Amino acid sequence: MIIHSPKRRADRRPPKPSSMPFDRAYVSKAFLMGLPGCMGFMLLLYFVDEFELSSVMIISYILYPFAKFLYDVILGVRLGRIIKNPKNELVGRELDKIQFGMHYIFIFILSIFLAPFGMLFLLIRRLFRFYRTRMKS
Repeated sequence: MIIHSPKRRADRRPPKPSSMPFDRAYVSKAFLMGLPGCMGFMLLLYFVDEFELSSVMIISYILYPFAKFLYDVILGVRLGRIIKNPKNELVGRELDKIQFGMHYIFIFILSIFLAPFGMLFLLIRRLFRFYRTRMKS
């Protein structure tokens, strides 16, 4: 006979976070991820003698955490689950390479265009949570 604890199984597990946090740790990690991309593009611009675009790269570096957050919320979490699934080892490795390319090429370069949507998403999410807590109390 197996004796179980009086609590249900769901009560013993720690609660899962309801959504991705956009906090100081996330922003610092995003800045550290964007730094090699920024340095690489700045070196590329240095060798091609296009110094006018260096300000665009610095702005992209500053806006990168917001663009990365939008990508992580929409697509990154789903790809991360597929990559970490041990059943899809071959698919996971290829998707990991694609995700790496997405971060450094697509998201970093287009962060000027993607970051406003990320900021808008954060603002709407904050207002929605504020409204929801206001309605509960």
